[in-house]
Amino acid sequence: MTQAAAPSQALRISPVALRQKVAQQLDRHRNGDAYPVIIVRAEPAWPHDPAMPLPGGRQARVVPCVSPLAIWDNLVADRGDEVLVLLTDIPESKLGHGVRSRAFRQRVITVEPWDLVVEAFGAQVPDSALERESWAGEALLDAMPPAGWPKLTSTVLTRDVALRHLAAVRLGLERRGESADDLDVAALLRWSAEPGAIEAFGLLREAEREGLAGWLTEQFGRPARALFALVEAGHGTDALPLGLVCDALWSSDTPDAVRAQGRIDQYFGDLHDDATVRGFAVAAVQVVAGMLAARDRETRLQANGVLDRAEELLVQFNARGSASHSAILRIGFAHRVEEAARALLGGLGNATDPALDAAVEALAAHRLADAESERIRRIRMAQRLVRWLDTEVEPPASVADGVDRQIAEWGWVDLALNHVWAGEDVHPELQRAFRDIHDRVQRRRRDLDAAFASRLAAWSAAGPGNDGPLLAVENLLPKVIDPLIRKEQSVLLVVLDGMSAAVAVELADQLSQHWVEYDPLAGSDRGRRRGMAAALPTLTAISRTSLFAGALRSGTQANEKRMFEEGRWGKGARIFHKGPARGGAGEVIAGDLVAAMADRSHLVAVVINTVDDSLAHGREGDEPGWQLDDIGFLRSLLDLARSSGRAVIITSDHGHVLERGGEHVRAGDAASARHRTGPGPAGQGEVELSGPRVVAPDNRIIALWDPMLRYRPSKAGYHGGASLAEVTIPLLAFLLPNVADVPAGWVPVEGGQPDWWEATPAAPVVTPAPAAAAVAPKQRRKPPVQTGEALFDVPEPAPVAAVTPAAGELDLVDALLATELFEAQHALTPRRVDRGKIEAAMRALVDAKGLLPVAVLAQRASEAPVRATGFVNTLQRIFNVDNYPVLSLIDDNRTVRLDLALLREQFGLPGATA
Repeated sequence: MTQAAAPSQALRISPVALRQKVAQQLDRHRNGDAYPVIIVRAEPAWPHDPAMPLPGGRQARVVPCVSPLAIWDNLVADRGDEVLVLLTDIPESKLGHGVRSRAFRQRVITVEPWDLVVEAFGAQVPDSALERESWAGEALLDAMPPAGWPKLTSTVLTRDVALRHLAAVRLGLERRGESADDLDVAALLRWSAEPGAIEAFGLLREAEREGLAGWLTEQFGRPARALFALVEAGHGTDALPLGLVCDALWSSDTPDAVRAQGRIDQYFGDLHDDATVRGFAVAAVQVVAGMLAARDRETRLQANGVLDRAEELLVQFNARGSASHSAILRIGFAHRVEEAARALLGGLGNATDPALDAAVEALAAHRLADAESERIRRIRMAQRLVRWLDTEVEPPASVADGVDRQIAEWGWVDLALNHVWAGEDVHPELQRAFRDIHDRVQRRRRDLDAAFASRLAAWSAAGPGNDGPLLAVENLLPKVIDPLIRKEQSVLLVVLDGMSAAVAVELADQLSQHWVEYDPLAGSDRGRRRGMAAALPTLTAISRTSLFAGALRSGTQANEKRMFEEGRWGKGARIFHKGPARGGAGEVIAGDLVAAMADRSHLVAVVINTVDDSLAHGREGDEPGWQLDDIGFLRSLLDLARSSGRAVIITSDHGHVLERGGEHVRAGDAASARHRTGPGPAGQGEVELSGPRVVAPDNRIIALWDPMLRYRPSKAGYHGGASLAEVTIPLLAFLLPNVADVPAGWVPVEGGQPDWWEATPAAPVVTPAPAAAAVAPKQRRKPPVQTGEALFDVPEPAPVAAVTPAAGELDLVDALLATELFEAQHALTPRRVDRGKIEAAMRALVDAKGLLPVAVLAQRASEAPVRATGFVNTLQRIFNVDNYPVLSLIDDNRTVRLDLALLREQFGLPGATA
């Protein structure tokens, strides 16, 4: 039987290394022949392009030769104007004199790997540790990148530098836009999941495989050791998914988990080291979590492929039941969803049960939470509704009370209800929880609408002039806009036709990232978000015309335009409706509107119909909530307002109710989907509205107050009725953060969200403490430095015992300002802030339990809005002793947070931890 040829013992050489060697020889040994034949001792295999360009414009042709005859044939052949490079593993002693005499330098050129490698790195010598890695020279030569190795500033090529660059090439870091400096455990484990990576590693020569694995294990410890054990055992491609499985099973001591661990041990070959497996598992979780959060789609897809394979391995090891606690596997996420669903159902009877908050927070902490953000959001909305159901809710005492509470609280309920209605597509238990919560909330909201309808009937009969504290839509012009016009304040008025209180909640939250929300009617009171009552019936033709007319009217778009041309909104004021406002091809906004916005001397009003139009075309039905980019060209319009320094007022003409499986009530006298004009008495779910406030024949209509009823065919939503959501119009007012001239009576809006929107941590029990004593800086006890996200948690204020909360908190500020440390810190500030302003700011923060918008804090301290951020920075210099974050800016620098517990610790105040 013919024996297979033994593998060549000659050096395998790469195109880059060969080019470097040939160029080096031609430069050092010039013998007059511009196109010699160079015989190089190397492995006689060349799977590359035979044409090889050389420095100076010459061309070389590379030919592998496995025998003396092949060499001779190439020597005598006509080669033209090119350097001929012959690769052979035949020793020079076995080549005849005739062959050698025709070759360059009459000899076979031997490649010394270290010479080429060191020269390629721009060094002079390798260190002794690198030279002891006998496999590395050939590997570095073979792996040399097309552009060569990077040039070093050192004359010595060290072992770690050379092998790090070698590993970076063999692991293909450049394919991910990374370099040798990015080589770490994450890069190593990610490499194992790339298609063909483990197979390519297996094609390396055995000495390089072993040497490279040994160096990587030396560098990265247990994760690398476990990885290469898997590679050696033939399971390297499953390294990342197996690491996720190990994370779940090695953190459990159930009998099923222990049995599965035994089966998995076989995958690691002879490793048998639990500590190494655990270290590997932790690293795998971190790597896959990073891949899931990556910006590029390809990496996220790869991560999801790892999760899919991990689920297959769980089935293979019969270990699904033991992995349900996993913080990254899909089975762990599904288990936490089920736990949250059970907690939601349980919370319907006891919202204060800590199990509900714990279950939702555990779900949100799962590594898949970001990828499942919409599901998490809906669960949080359901959690909020459970808390709301646990509160006492009194029916509205008047129309004004109902509108105020719709803006302050019930609009938030509607927002959460919209998300819960959108539902869940996978988990039956969560579907049931959503359904039960939705039905209970809807019944309570229906009761509130019924009570509001009776108040609305009395209010409509009273007529204009009897509104009391209520702002009606026809009074927006005289009470809000006219004062601004008289003061020559530059204003943009945006009317989002059909915007409800629920839509305004999300819109205001997004705008607060760049604008500060104000209450334009606060006067000397604290600022709050306001609402207006729509005209009746709650239709665009009635309510929007009344808004622009400044009186109860019915009209059209043409009427509204005429009102502006008549100067009712100030000389030169302009109004833009849907058509004229939108630009043509290549334009977002029409040129006329851009020009009008640039002229700060005139008011500009823009009507945007996106919300109202969506009710007819189904947009609200499937996608709960509104984002800024969903609302026409509002973002671009606000950018123009920013550049021209305009105040911005965003309002509506009416709200709306959404289609939620309601009932079609047949009515021959229906004038809209939600009101009719016939003489018949009001039936179930209806209210009769009459009087001068009703803009209809005989000043009378019958309107639906029940949001589950309609007179016309199904659409995404409706208006025209008498529910809170239809009658209430949100009024949002914004200024730029550093505006210097705040309109008179405008006060920043405080807070915003109702108390039940976020969970309130229970106040810790504190042992009664003696009165505060002044503590010198050198006597101050420093609390331990917090790390990670804990620095941004909302603090739990520790109350002072034996006093009422209000008096106790005031005593806290008095004690703070009396300390020597405060005096010392205050004296060090470059600009001495008035103590009265500091005291007012600290009292405001304490009163707000540690959180206030920057603009509100400045207003409460009587500091100019334009200096609000600088004022907060000065407070931080005073109170953040040794850089401990007593005062911090959070929420994109929009909110000031006071850590009350840390304040007590730093300044030795009552209630400090002993």
